[in-house]
Amino acid sequence: MSDDTVKSRAIWRALTTVNAPLPIHVDADTLLECLNLSTTDRRWRPHVRAFFREVGIEVIMDMVVEGSTTFDSLSKAISFWDVEEDYENARWIREMAAIPVAISDGTHAKGARLRHARR
Repeated sequence: MSDDTVKSRAIWRALTTVNAPLPIHVDADTLLECLNLSTTDRRWRPHVRAFFREVGIEVIMDMVVEGSTTFDSLSKAISFWDVEEDYENARWIREMAAIPVAISDGTHAKGARLRHARR
């Protein structure tokens, strides 16, 4: 099991949606690798496209907050996997990728200042 899966709880919610209609199921590690483009095996294209079409925005946001992926990575995955741009999730991800994300400055939330993440 990779570190990505260990730190991602949201990926399991995404998997139930992605795998439901497809005869071959993708595992959590592979789906994350596809979304982050560290795996580009075209046999997973239907799964990735289902992710962008059918997984709820709240699950995608949770994955980004958890650190499993970034909006920039997801935006690149949309292009690579030829996801139709007219899906609500694809449009939302593109918009979010264009906005600098603030992250906590330090490990403690109490009194934490926010700073812009460097890309």
